[in-house]
Amino acid sequence: MKSKLVALAGSFALTALAVGCSPVTVKGKIISGNLSVITAVATTDSRLEGEGVEGATISAVQEARSTVTLTAVSDEEGLFAIPLKGDSALGQAMSFQVEAEGYLPARVTMPTPTPNESLLVVLKPIRSSSE
Repeated sequence: MKSKLVALAGSFALTALAVGCSPVTVKGKIISGNLSVITAVATTDSRLEGEGVEGATISAVQEARSTVTLTAVSDEEGLFAIPLKGDSALGQAMSFQVEAEGYLPARVTMPTPTPNESLLVVLKPIRSSSE
């Protein structure tokens, strides 16, 4: 009985350690709007439900690891995910740059969004010369 409790406690400790050290992933959505801006919002923000911009390129640089650029491309719903490197990702500032054909780019340096936040990227469409 005692060995089962020790085994169970050890299993729990390993699971907690694995979850505690799991990598952080910045998730977000790119939408079209009246200006180009990047901000962290609650995962319940209604703007995350809107129509997305497909094919945008998201570049992220963790300031502590400035030699490493992480990239992602938004899917057909405008969604993207960027897994970060290192176990202290939440304590670091990040620089984000987002570009998409037909839109003005957006750039920002900000604290890393928490797991309870999503990155909301709003891109302003470029007007054609006929407008």
